[in-house]
Amino acid sequence: MKLGKLYGIGIGTGDPEYLTIKAYNILKNIDCIFTVISKNASDSVSKSVVEYIKPQGKVELLVFSMAKDQKEREAKVLENAQKILTELESGKDVAFATLGDSMTYSTFGYILKIILEKHPQIEFEVIPGINSFTTLAAKTKTILVENREGFHVIPSFKAEDVEQIEFPHNSTTILLKTYRSRKALLERLKKEKEKFPHIEIIYGENLGLEHEKIAYGLEEIEKLPESYLSLIMVKK
Repeated sequence: MKLGKLYGIGIGTGDPEYLTIKAYNILKNIDCIFTVISKNASDSVSKSVVEYIKPQGKVELLVFSMAKDQKEREAKVLENAQKILTELESGKDVAFATLGDSMTYSTFGYILKIILEKHPQIEFEVIPGINSFTTLAAKTKTILVENREGFHVIPSFKAEDVEQIEFPHNSTTILLKTYRSRKALLERLKKEKEKFPHIEIIYGENLGLEHEKIAYGLEEIEKLPESYLSLIMVKK
């Protein structure tokens, strides 16, 4: 059995023009593309980026579970990995197109582990993509980090955990998926701002999309409804 080649492709935050030339060329010509859609969504940001390319191959949407139950989430990942394996085992080259970067908090990592367990020698290639925090820095013309500054990324958190979040001096902290606990987080940031008035707080949502929003400071952020594709940058 001759296996196809697997590509993990980061496609950026949603603006098709953020695709690398390499990502564009692979997606344009590959046999099969898998990308993601939310369970209750009528459309997919990643699908819209893929369709912009007008690919020659088949495009298939995968739904991943967001359930709290870990076994349920893992079962869905395994089911989707099997769909990809079926194409690879038929000899087709396959791309998994994921928002942001393919190796940074990406579903591709889970898929890749399962595929490598079954076919350790499979040929695969990873194409990096522009992630949300570098996009926010570019959109706001804010230096992310420089010189000896530290850089911290907090992927997700519960409301009861926000008091334990640290914002080290001489560093930039990125808070992802802020929609889940934003009210509690903003209260925590108010306390931080009272102690350290010089800190910068910048919020971004749906970056690179038509309904993109950017807010500077806590008062502006509080006026916006919560959004899934959102993050906060804290410079201290």
